[in-house]
Amino acid sequence: MIMNQLLHTPVHRISLRAKASGGIRWSSYVGDVRCTDNYLRKRYNDNNNDITHNHNFKNNDFHNNNNGLLGHNNNISKRSTPPSRWCTQTRSLSTTINTSQRSAPHERLLVLGSGVAGCATALTAARHGIPVTVLHAGSDKEDCNSYWAQGGVIYRNYRLRMEQNQQAADSSNSQLVDTPLSLVNDIRIASGYTSPLQRTDPLEECTYSSNLFQNQNNNKQSSKMGKICPTSGVNWNEDAAWKLACEGPSRIRELLLGSKDDGIGESHGCVVPFDRTTLPTSGEDDDNDALKGIKDGSEDDVLSLCLEASHSAPRIIHHADCSGKVITMSITKAAFDHPLIEFVGDAVVTDLIMDENGDGTAATATEGNNNDAMVIGAKVLNKRTNQLDDFYAVHGVVLASGGLAGIYQHSTNPLGFNALGSSVGLALRLEDRLSSSSSGRNNRSNGIVSDLEYVQFHPTALYLPNEARFLLTEALRGEGAILRDAEGRAFAKDYHPNGELAPRDIVARAVFCESQKTAAAGSEHNAYLDITHRDSTWLKDRFPSVHGHLQSRDTPMDFTKDRIPVTPAAHYTCGGVTTDLNGCVIGDYNGSYRNLYAAGEAARTGLHGGNRLASTSLLEGLVFGASVGEMVAGVVAATTGQQDEVALEGREKVMETMHHARHAIEQRLVMGQQQSSASSSRPSSDDRSSQEAVAILAQLKSLMWDNVGVVRTPSNLALAVSELSAIRDEADRLWKDENNGGNAGWEVAALRDAAHAGLAVADAALANRVSGGAHFVALEEEEENKRGSDAAAAREQDSDDEDDAFVAARA
Repeated sequence: MIMNQLLHTPVHRISLRAKASGGIRWSSYVGDVRCTDNYLRKRYNDNNNDITHNHNFKNNDFHNNNNGLLGHNNNISKRSTPPSRWCTQTRSLSTTINTSQRSAPHERLLVLGSGVAGCATALTAARHGIPVTVLHAGSDKEDCNSYWAQGGVIYRNYRLRMEQNQQAADSSNSQLVDTPLSLVNDIRIASGYTSPLQRTDPLEECTYSSNLFQNQNNNKQSSKMGKICPTSGVNWNEDAAWKLACEGPSRIRELLLGSKDDGIGESHGCVVPFDRTTLPTSGEDDDNDALKGIKDGSEDDVLSLCLEASHSAPRIIHHADCSGKVITMSITKAAFDHPLIEFVGDAVVTDLIMDENGDGTAATATEGNNNDAMVIGAKVLNKRTNQLDDFYAVHGVVLASGGLAGIYQHSTNPLGFNALGSSVGLALRLEDRLSSSSSGRNNRSNGIVSDLEYVQFHPTALYLPNEARFLLTEALRGEGAILRDAEGRAFAKDYHPNGELAPRDIVARAVFCESQKTAAAGSEHNAYLDITHRDSTWLKDRFPSVHGHLQSRDTPMDFTKDRIPVTPAAHYTCGGVTTDLNGCVIGDYNGSYRNLYAAGEAARTGLHGGNRLASTSLLEGLVFGASVGEMVAGVVAATTGQQDEVALEGREKVMETMHHARHAIEQRLVMGQQQSSASSSRPSSDDRSSQEAVAILAQLKSLMWDNVGVVRTPSNLALAVSELSAIRDEADRLWKDENNGGNAGWEVAALRDAAHAGLAVADAALANRVSGGAHFVALEEEEENKRGSDAAAAREQDSDDEDDAFVAARA
């Protein structure tokens, strides 16, 4: 049965006659779909069979079965847990591991962060028999940035077709408006990368392996930097976007959807209650051209998809305006219920543990060569007891603790330890220990972190003096909200033809500029979001979190009747810890840090370039988190009938590294550095040092907002680098002094992470004088003139180089 005969008829929530790319007009806004083609389910079962029958997993009691992800086995006994002083969250399931190695506490994968990326990693690794410990800084495992995502997650609209093909019942997938190619192009446009795509041929859903890579170095590895835009200077990795587009829908069905939507979420207890809609039956006489040829009216309940800014099709699945909350609660519960996954709360990772001697294969701190560096665990501070423990992990460490937008005074991120740049700080300190040159501190463009200047500012955070910035979701503008000034004039189209639906960086600067007009005139606020033209009841049902927050104030506000004051606020980190497409952390010259991985907002794959497309963050966490889990487990999937040779080589390296890590850890344990007794005997944290750290952190946040914010200047950035260097040094001194004295608290650890991350952001921004994406630099006049001259000279040199290359090729 052909695919489109199995697709459900949509409800047309909005009449939209907009042009899609290529000038083809849509017949309507088709935003509700369910794909029921049996080949999708067969593909997952075939993949599971491949894993089950792989000889490396045949003898593993935790191998997968055809009924789902987890493959629970009744002959499992509970493995060792961390010391009792830790707040571990485990199940009372009887589980047994048949080898003595698997019963050792260090025979595990250590995941830092309990958000979507961390849980996707943990579930996927555990599915293949890898024990996992998930560390989270809060007392609640749902205390993460993923929880606060409002808009939704990208899926795929299998129903929306180009107008001239609407009546063709046997049309192919290439005639869909929403294809992997269209999503990749949307990501490209939002990223600030203005050059055309390298691949323009249709590519359908698949495992995006090295055989398909566009950007390759001599080792056929996907380039960590991708391509540099000659106009904006943005580094964008097209391969990362293709991976997201080709693997995203299947990961959604694998991890979040149930059988009703051709998912397999029931098998591991994660079926997210996304919004649905009831569809009318359809037939040949239907007045709507989009419905003709679709006769299957037996099911009338389908996923509801909506449109968001800069998307060429409605493809976002959501749960009202609290999608992150329901996704996080569902996936963390699934991970918590798995017998191979344990959660450890109130756990602040202060440093990564590197093997500097072990079996003699790893780099020492003076060799300056990260190609042999091997991470074997992490030092973890217990917030409740102030004890410091060594958590060893044979299978490596995954940095998945989110981004660094919380280091700004105005941020949509929650307060607390979240979003203070912990993953970036840990990576930078690791790199510093491996580097023999102190100059490495100020040259992060090609190191273990990259693209940190691209901090995305959300255009519409609630602006109320002396109150925290509350996120007003992108979906509001997707549903028709208008940006107005104090006089009621719509101003968004003054800055971009797409107005409110332009890329986030452009809309954020528009709101910022209008707000600056207010400050200059000394008048009232000048930027508002207005959606009062939509139905009041519908708005409250569609955006209950926004409505509830506004009503909960001492002076309630009603967004169905009143315009809401807005301002930009730091929201998302587009750069981060540099990884390849498997999540392996890489440094200079694509050398890898063995046994160290990163996923989600903590990682920089090149997916976002200079600016993130709306609703990609949760999907990024799922896709790349699952890839890390498979990488750790040594899983290699075949693509288009071919084995991925690069992935096979990577798998062998992972197995070799695991062997060396085990040897290094066991050497330390034999030497008496056992985890159960590795903690320092430390008194409670000193209130004075904690208060000092809190005060310095507030100063840092103000400095970042004033000098490294929405609009930057070279002079302000230079000032920020100077002051942040002093703050970093002070934070390091506080940690070293108090740590040696035995009473450094988690507040000092948080300041230390924020200071290292903040300085790296300012360094990167100062070094990049080209405005692109979320990085906007207002150059002084002399420097602007010099830049123009340099750009002209560079273009002339490029032309000469091309001529020389042509002559050499003809010779």
